[in-house]
Parts: sequence; C-alpha cells; structure tokens
Amino acid sequence: MNKPQTPKIIPKIGIRGVKASFHDVAARKFFGVQDIQELECPSFRDLCTRLRDREADSCMMAIENSIAGSILTNYNLLETFGLKIFGEVYLRIEMNLMALPGQRIEDIRMVQSHPMALLQCDEFLANHPQMKIIEATDTADSAKDIREKNLLGVAAIASRLAAEAYGLEVLGAGIETNKKNYTRFLAICRAEDSKSSALANKASIRFEAVDQPGSLGRVLEVFSQNSLNMTKIQSVPLLGRPYEYSFHVDLEWEDRSHFDKAMESIQAKKLVINLILFGEYPKGTRPSA
Repeated sequence: MNKPQTPKIIPKIGIRGVKASFHDVAARKFFGVQDIQELECPSFRDLCTRLRDREADSCMMAIENSIAGSILTNYNLLETFGLKIFGEVYLRIEMNLMALPGQRIEDIRMVQSHPMALLQCDEFLANHPQMKIIEATDTADSAKDIREKNLLGVAAIASRLAAEAYGLEVLGAGIETNKKNYTRFLAICRAEDSKSSALANKASIRFEAVDQPGSLGRVLEVFSQNSLNMTKIQSVPLLGRPYEYSFHVDLEWEDRSHFDKAMESIQAKKLVINLILFGEYPKGTRPSA
C-alpha cells in the first residue's frame, strides 16, 4: 500500500508591489524556489503590518540600492514593528521595456513605471522623446495594467519576470543606464519566529551614541579591535528629536566570539544607548566592483 504523500508546504512571502515585481524576483532568488505564494502589499508599512498579523510567513524588504542609496523609512519600520532579519540577497536590477505582442518600439507613445525605474533609464528615454513618461506606483503593476486594459501604444519598464507573468513582449532588454545597478533585500520575520543560525556571519544592529565628544569613534574602534568588518553605517533621524540620530551598522566576522565580545564591550563601557540587534544571519554574496 502506498503511503499518503505529505502535502507540499508553499511559503507565503510578503512582497512590496504585485506579482513579478523586483521584490518577487528577490524572494524567488533568496528562497531558491519558484513555488511561492506572493502576498502583494501596496506599501512597506502594509508589508510589516501583515507580517505582524501573521498573514505572511516572512517578507522581503528592500533596504538599499547601489545608485539611490538607503531607504531610511524602512529602518524605522523594522524598529517600530519589532521585526528581525534572517537573511539578505543582492539583486541586479535589469530594466526591460515591454508592451503587448506585435508592436515595435516606434509604435510606443507612452511609457509607465515606478519613478525610480524611469530615472534609472533616463538615457534610453532621452533617445526616444516620442514616449510620454507616466509615473506609476510599481514596475510590475505597470505591466499588469497594460495587459488588463489591453493598452496599445503603451509600454512598461519592469522585470523580465513581469513580461512572462503578464504576457507582454520585451521590446528593449537591459535599458537601464547604469549596468551596475543592485538592490539589497532583507528577509524579515516576526521576532518570535526568529531562530539563530550556525551559519550566521553577519549582524545588523542599531544604537545611539552617548552625547560625548568622540563617542561614535570609540564605538567604531571597538569593532576594529575585535576584527569586525563594518560593511555599512547609516545615520537615521530620530523621530520627534530634531537633529539627533540613531546609527544602523552591519558587521561581518570570521569568528562569532569577536562579535559577542564587541557587543559586551560597547555596553560595559557605556558607549551606546538603546542598542537593538535586528538579526544575525548568513551574509549574502555582494556584487563585485
């Protein structure tokens, strides 16, 4: 007698935007599977709210882009919702011009996409002045809109996955101006679901330096003395406290004990206040220069 097969559990992953958005592409790359349930979220706050309310198992959240820089509001959301980081992935952002099948670039009179995507394709758009530029809320949603409304003469700028998902034809591939365009995405979960990983070699922390001359420098010196590689430091304004800042720092190590020692040291020396550990996780593969 054949044993009953265990039903395949498909994770529900919260993404910013709709199916085939770059958040969706990042989720598929990070989890290494094609079968995921996308929980489409119109904003980053909605993403965090629905994760907190257990509508999603985990979420992908963009945190910085190699051209546009950090998304400061997302640092505040991680803190506000008490979320944890359990992984990261770097995604090369390739922009593609797509439209309903059977059209040529010469037929396109309007192009729509997220403002950042349009900005990142400024040279291509400058070479096609006949295309009227329309800003939209999301790259993939722009592609979806063309399919649902059967819009002729209208193109979207989005991922190749969006063209496949919505039955569009790519008229121009890789139209982004800067080919070294990467976005770093964080895999986040609820604090109660966070688990330590034996493979962790990176951590994201947040703190405020004490109000003394050179206090931040002394914190950084502790990191250096313990052989920690600081891959990022980002100041974020403190809400309701004008011109005061918290610092978000990413640290990597070869020996976990060095990180533990550094955390103990900066607290014992009272160099920081309101220290938060957002997560310890395996570092992603950073793009080469």
